[in-house]
Amino acid sequence: MLHRIFRDIQSNQLHISEHTAPGLFSWPMQIVRRIAEIFGLSEKRFVIVPPREPENRAERSAFSPRWIVFSDTDNDVNSVKNTLRFAGILDENGELTDHLEGITIFHTGDLVDKKNPDPSVVEYWQSLQQDARAKGCNVKPIVGNHEQEIWQKFRTGDNYRMGAKQAYQVNDFIESLDLFHVAGPVLFIHGYPTLEFLQTLLHFKEVTGKDLNCFNTDHYIKAFRSVDAMRQYAYVRESRKTNYLLYDVADASRYYKKQGRVVGAVLAQLKIDVIVHGHRPQRSGQQVDYEFGKWIPKVRMIGNDTMVRRKGIGATVISAKSSGDLDMVFINTKTESTELRRKVQEGLRTLPLPSRASQITGSETANIKFVA
Repeated sequence: MLHRIFRDIQSNQLHISEHTAPGLFSWPMQIVRRIAEIFGLSEKRFVIVPPREPENRAERSAFSPRWIVFSDTDNDVNSVKNTLRFAGILDENGELTDHLEGITIFHTGDLVDKKNPDPSVVEYWQSLQQDARAKGCNVKPIVGNHEQEIWQKFRTGDNYRMGAKQAYQVNDFIESLDLFHVAGPVLFIHGYPTLEFLQTLLHFKEVTGKDLNCFNTDHYIKAFRSVDAMRQYAYVRESRKTNYLLYDVADASRYYKKQGRVVGAVLAQLKIDVIVHGHRPQRSGQQVDYEFGKWIPKVRMIGNDTMVRRKGIGATVISAKSSGDLDMVFINTKTESTELRRKVQEGLRTLPLPSRASQITGSETANIKFVA
C-alpha cells in the first residue's frame, strides 16, 4: 500500500491544495489525502476541517493594566532575561518569582531574526507563556515583520535548514500571533499604524460592535491562507498598493505631518491615547516619547525599539493607579539604576485595583504620567 501511495505521489497524480505550502508541508498532506482516497474516505478530494477559531476575544476579561513591553529582540533571549530580572519578574537563577498575578509581559514583534530564525527562541517564549500562566502572569507576543517574512519563506519552500519538527513549531507559533493588541487606551503594534489601518479598525468597530481585538481572528488570521493575502498586513518596503492596510512608512515624520490631523481624529474615535511600537531602531538606545506629538498632540506615541539586543537591557513599563492614571517607566542603559529598579518592581507589584479600575476600557480616558 505504501508503495502505491508513494508511486502516485511521485507521478504527480495527486492534487495539491492551493493553500498548501510547497516544500515544508506538501508531502505530508499528499500522503494523508492518498490514504484517505484508498480507504474510501473521499470521493474526489480529502477535505481537512479547519481548526476551530479562537474564542471571541470580546468575551475575555481585559488584561490587568500592568505591562512590561519588549520590542525587536531579534533572536536575543539574554537581554529579555536581564530586563525581567531587573523588573523582579525573574530571580537571579532565571526562574519566575512569585506574586506575578495580573502582570502582562508584552512583545511587539521581531522576536526572531528574519535571516536566521532560532527555533530555541520560540521555545523560550512558549515555555515562558506556559510557566507564567501558572503564576497568574500573561505573556502576549504579537507579530513583527520578521515573523511575517519567515512565514512567507516557509510558504515558498525555504525552511532555513530546520528539521521538519522545528519548522512546524516556528510556523505554528507565527500563525498564533495577533497583528496588534488594544488594552484599554493603549494600542500595541509592531510598526507605525497607518491611516488606512486605523480607518479599517474604526469601520470594523462601527459595523460589528465587537472589541477591536476581534479583528485579529475575524480578519488577520484568515490572511494566512496565502502570501498575497498576508501582504496587506505586512510592513512591506516595496511601492505601496491601494489594498495595503499596513506598510513600511518610508519617512514617518513626513507621513504624520501630512496625515496627523486625520490620524488623531480616528484614534480619538477609537479611544486610543497611547501607541507603543517597535520596528524603527532608536540609535540613542532610549525610547522616543511623544513621537510626532507636534502633529498628533493628544496621542502619546512611544518608539520602543531601543536596540535592546545590543544594549542588554530595555523595556517600557506601564502601570495603572487607583486614580486611573497610567505611569510609564522607561528601562534602558541610560536610566538603569537602583532607584529605577525599586520603582519598577514597586509599580509591577502593586496589588490589583478594584475590578472596575483594573479593567480600563477605551471609553475611559486615562491621565498619563512619565517617570524616569
